[in-house]
Amino acid sequence: MSTVVTVKFFPQPDKANEMNDWFRNNLSDTQSYEGCKLIKGGFNKEANEVILYEVWDNKDAHQTYVNWRVEIGDIPKLVEMSTKEPEIIYHEEVY
Repeated sequence: MSTVVTVKFFPQPDKANEMNDWFRNNLSDTQSYEGCKLIKGGFNKEANEVILYEVWDNKDAHQTYVNWRVEIGDIPKLVEMSTKEPEIIYHEEVY
């Protein structure tokens, strides 16, 4: 079975548009990353939260991807736009 990952980002109020633009422009890299089967994103304007819904071959594949995003500076850039660290939750796919 695959691993389902949900990730929440919490943009600063004046950075929400910039963060959403970043995701629109960069998630195609994620979709083509080895082990990624699906990635979708949404924005809750009232809660000022970005959520990513991702399906990966396994947890290790996702963690390798996250490490790559850290190494190239993307995660630190997103954290700078945020009010707190992102929340990453791993789920076992069951259906």
